[in-house]
Amino acid sequence: MVSFRETLLNTRPAPGTLALFWLEQAHFILKTPDGRFIHIDPFLSRALKPHLNIYPEPLIAAQEVPADYVFLTHDDRDHTDPYTLAPLAQTNPDCVFVGTPEACAHCKREAGIAPNRLREIRVNDQQTFPGFSVEAIFSQDTFDPPKTTHLGYLFDFDGLLVYHTGDTRREPEKYFGLLEPIRARRPAAMLVPINRGHDNPGPEGAAALVRFVDPKVVIPCHFGCFNHNTIDPQEFLEAAPDLKNRTCILPRGGMFAVQP
Repeated sequence: MVSFRETLLNTRPAPGTLALFWLEQAHFILKTPDGRFIHIDPFLSRALKPHLNIYPEPLIAAQEVPADYVFLTHDDRDHTDPYTLAPLAQTNPDCVFVGTPEACAHCKREAGIAPNRLREIRVNDQQTFPGFSVEAIFSQDTFDPPKTTHLGYLFDFDGLLVYHTGDTRREPEKYFGLLEPIRARRPAAMLVPINRGHDNPGPEGAAALVRFVDPKVVIPCHFGCFNHNTIDPQEFLEAAPDLKNRTCILPRGGMFAVQP
């Protein structure tokens, strides 16, 4: 049986495309044609509520996963997990970590990541890296009162756009105006949470977000990890039959080829 690590290493995206892997929760890996690995919200430990994890073991150990860049949407334990980030940083010494000020402080304080490897980013900031750029997009804090900075990310690979909404809040109509820059650019792929817990969008809110942004493909996430906060992704399709033809529900460890 081919391991997930072997799949990551052996996948060769065609020029002008990306290989996008979903692991669990909001953790995605983007692999570029030149072999770079870009993580969003890596979550590969079982330190947080181990008795509630649907799968007793992660797809791959944190110390085994290749990583060149890590982007953190907010400082919550299933998105900025020191038990994932510390071993990942140790075995990928050149990896750069980008996140909210709170997430970067957490990386330094609890994961022992050196300050010269951390880059803070704030809403509307743009940062450039070899082969791609990223823009920090507004994402609505899901806590009352607000607990920590939330961000989404728009990745631009020479015009091939991937938008991760972050753990944004339900009733997205209230903040559509702040997402107009995304709508105008129509991403090739949009990654959106569909769970209802903790005031996340749920299927209905996620569908409203997708209709507003109008991506070419939508990939649901934030399910299939904790048994107290998951959802059957078919509920998203039931809430949004009009989006069925452009929805890709990935299995755990599944891959999607992002194309223009």
